[in-house]
Amino acid sequence: MWFFKKIRIKKNEDLGKLEDILIEADFGPGLAEKIIGILKKNRKMTIKEIISNMLSGGVSAIPESFNCPTAIMLVGVNGSGKTTTVAKLANMFMKKGLSVDIAACDTFRVAATEQLSIMAKKLGINNMFAVAQSRDPASVAYEALLTTRKDILLIDTAGRLQNNYNLMAELKKISTVAKKIRDTAPEYTYITIDATTGQNAIEQVTEFQKMCNISGIILNKIDGNAKGGAIVRIINDLKIPIVAVGTGESFNDIEPFSVSKFLDNVFD
Repeated sequence: MWFFKKIRIKKNEDLGKLEDILIEADFGPGLAEKIIGILKKNRKMTIKEIISNMLSGGVSAIPESFNCPTAIMLVGVNGSGKTTTVAKLANMFMKKGLSVDIAACDTFRVAATEQLSIMAKKLGINNMFAVAQSRDPASVAYEALLTTRKDILLIDTAGRLQNNYNLMAELKKISTVAKKIRDTAPEYTYITIDATTGQNAIEQVTEFQKMCNISGIILNKIDGNAKGGAIVRIINDLKIPIVAVGTGESFNDIEPFSVSKFLDNVFD
């Protein structure tokens, strides 16, 4: 957030300008006011230090081990990197010696299933749960959960706008059907977020959380243009941890979320 460098805090008027800048950076009025309040009490603290403290309690990690079998569902809007993230997670788990199945539950878009099938074969996953477009996504998830014998089942879902109720309701149906097989399924639900979307990311997480219990966030497209305020708000307001970051397009380009790297990226 290069624009923080434009202001030097010497008096209360500067704090007012800073509050405006924070709101512009998608921190929102409430969180901006909270940060200004901390600065008023301790002028020696920097914005970077304050935000670091806010983020440090909202970081988790994708588990290293599981009580197998484990179902992991991926949700998110179109263009957030969801399908690619499924392949990255599959690659990560297989490198740890876990066996993986994939259920392609995006029955609305043929290209999504084809894309995932190509990725799966590159990873050595030759059998993927997938059907024709016309079939109910929940039935694909049900069949996969019922018949898989692998350690991990990754469930890819259709990308959708968070304001499309009918499509969003499909997610709830998948979760409901999954529990008919196993009370705890899906054990984890991760939402992929495009970090450059700013305030819209908050709306996405809020609406998806209404339909399924979000376990954590996987951030994609983090760069110098990322609107960091939205990420801080998600952790501060929604209390949902960030579990990983997509750093590129290859299967290996996923890593734990680092507060220090994130802050260096958006401040410098």
